[in-house]
Amino acid sequence: MKRKFFILKNLKKISPFFGILTVFCFFSCSAWFQDKVSMQTDGKFVNLGELFKTETKIESLDSPAQVFASQGLYPDSIKLSWTEVENATSYRIERAVVKTVDPSGNWNVPDESEFNSLEIYNVNNSYTDVILKEQIEEDEYFYHYFYKIYAENKEKGLISEGSDNVLSQTRAEGWLFAPPLNLNASKGKSTSKIKLSWDSVSGASRYKIYRGENENNVSFIKTVYGNLTSFDDSISSKDQGTEFYYKITAVNSLGIESAFSKSNMGYSLVEGAPAVSEKVEVADGFGTSLSELKIKWKEVEKTSETAVIRYNLYRTSSKDSVYKKIGSNLTATSYTDKSVSPGLIYYYFVQTVCLDEGLEIKSAFTENSNENFGFLLSAPAELEVGDGSSSEKVILVWSKAIGSQHKNFTYKIYVSSRQEDFYSELMSGIEGIENENGYLEYEIDKYPYFKISTVNSEGLESSQSFAAAPMPAAPQNVTASKTSFMNSDLAPNSNNIYPVKITWEKPAQDEPAGYYIYRSAKTDSGFRKLNENPVTETEFIDDSSESLAKVGVPYFYKVVSINSLGQGKKSNNPQVEYDDAVLEGGDAFKNIKCLGYGALTREQWFREYNKTCMSSQKKLTLMHKPNDTDKLGSESVEGTISGTLRYTAKIAGLGAEIKMPYTNYADFWINNNEKLGVYFCFESGSTDTTSNMSGNGKMSGTVKCSGMYPGEAYYGNLEIKSGAAGGGTYGVKTFDLEGNEILSSGAVDWLVGEEGR
Repeated sequence: MKRKFFILKNLKKISPFFGILTVFCFFSCSAWFQDKVSMQTDGKFVNLGELFKTETKIESLDSPAQVFASQGLYPDSIKLSWTEVENATSYRIERAVVKTVDPSGNWNVPDESEFNSLEIYNVNNSYTDVILKEQIEEDEYFYHYFYKIYAENKEKGLISEGSDNVLSQTRAEGWLFAPPLNLNASKGKSTSKIKLSWDSVSGASRYKIYRGENENNVSFIKTVYGNLTSFDDSISSKDQGTEFYYKITAVNSLGIESAFSKSNMGYSLVEGAPAVSEKVEVADGFGTSLSELKIKWKEVEKTSETAVIRYNLYRTSSKDSVYKKIGSNLTATSYTDKSVSPGLIYYYFVQTVCLDEGLEIKSAFTENSNENFGFLLSAPAELEVGDGSSSEKVILVWSKAIGSQHKNFTYKIYVSSRQEDFYSELMSGIEGIENENGYLEYEIDKYPYFKISTVNSEGLESSQSFAAAPMPAAPQNVTASKTSFMNSDLAPNSNNIYPVKITWEKPAQDEPAGYYIYRSAKTDSGFRKLNENPVTETEFIDDSSESLAKVGVPYFYKVVSINSLGQGKKSNNPQVEYDDAVLEGGDAFKNIKCLGYGALTREQWFREYNKTCMSSQKKLTLMHKPNDTDKLGSESVEGTISGTLRYTAKIAGLGAEIKMPYTNYADFWINNNEKLGVYFCFESGSTDTTSNMSGNGKMSGTVKCSGMYPGEAYYGNLEIKSGAAGGGTYGVKTFDLEGNEILSSGAVDWLVGEEGR
């Protein structure tokens, strides 16, 4: 199809000015599609604006204005919803898990580095995060979950910033609907009832009670409404002494039922039941043993000459309140429990059993006291190595040994040069200094690996804790490529951007086991982890197509060193690099090593170049005059940031000649940030046009550009036919910031850069 520009509606004769009149409509790339183009089906001019609606160009996406996460509504999942984002075709969902509250009892917003991707290209503005596959009591019931939502438009290659967890409307904090905790059923306290009690559940409007003689087969018996957290289960005389197992569920206002609580056994007392042992104690049970606890209790007298007294021994722990029978029909009044583990406090209860004339009658359980519990001597459960007062020092931080509230302990520190090697004792008798979080701290010389043990007042020592190591220092010279790294095996993403290569050097005096890489368009927030597994090399290619890196947006990269135990928090500091570069002045982006962005394809480079080209020509006045002869003459315009564009149009023989030279012309800052530097600077060159009386001609000239994407645009292969752009190509060559050629001169179709106009 031949394209022709509408020049004069009533041209009655051809004059020497005809070549001038026609050429004014095609002398620049920005003017070719401004108004009217001949479709030439019958020779009649057609206004494209009458046929098509110009598509609005989408350059960015907002993040969702509101994000909602269900809070204690569902026993196995958290449901998310958010406000739709205009022009978003899908959404990315990320999640972070917070497992503990702070010393004030608050759930703090997690660091951005703790968020991991759950779903990309989710087409709905809702999502169900299934936390538990089976509805059983798990640690997950005690966690809080935070979510970030990103709006995406893959076709346009756009992704928004993540929703802000600091703002109340987008905090997106959710948790599961937990089952009731600490269910307790009375054991022989009454002949006519079994009393149940449990902890209230947030969001519960009622509780359903289940009972059975087998804990794995229970049936519903009663609903308790309101805020009641207790229930008396009436027991008939025939069921006295029968051991029943109870479970409870909570039901919220939506009618959703929680998972079952853990079971608890209870029974009513039979008339004539034996007495309860008056005393149960754990002998020397406060960290005096490494492997066993010795329990003893006071003997119960027989109710008759024919009666035989036996004992059942039960146990609960600081982790699990369920009564576990560990001894049946014991004849002695003592028992050694060898099935205990370090790190827990154990509570013991005795039930008396009377056998008389074929009948078995059980007493109530003994009660908790100051003597019926004990614990093994245990190593601290947590150990971390922090920075000390100098590079040769570290601070060990550890949790107090179990039972420290009942007995004083000291600690031994062990060190090793290798994680799996023998650990030699370094120091003993350490008490540590308690910090604001209740942990103990102690500064010590730096070693590759540490372990710690607990020592009681008698000199008995626990096993050693798990190993901990100093967190390696931040990597050095984190450097991201700037429109320079390309590999023939790596294709550009949907935004026509080639991958970025990030390199770094290991810390001077540390040997990290690996690294995590993060990226953000900001210096101090918004960082997202790019690799799920640590890399062991000192380079990384950011070529993830779903990252949707945007043209014209440089990214800050942060690399975190981790040790062999997967621990690490230290990284380069993009904010400091940015501040230093801004203070130095000039094009700051060139001096920020951790800032990087990928090279562009030739077509995308020309689109970005053309934005400045069009912007500059809009400032001219002569070329936009309504009368064609008024377009003759000269004028200059200044760039918004710097430089000039000069326009000169004159008659040349039987045609026209237009020259448009640039000198250090720039209109835009990188990512609209004046501190970073100029986006495209037209350093030198000209876009020139010549035409004869028939409106045929050509363009010429080369424009050399610097800035974020250095390169050259060549116009010598563009064709002018009958007063219109009739085909041909631009020539495009691109460079890196050091002037090295990236893409050699190649052809770009003359229609590129005019999309959406």
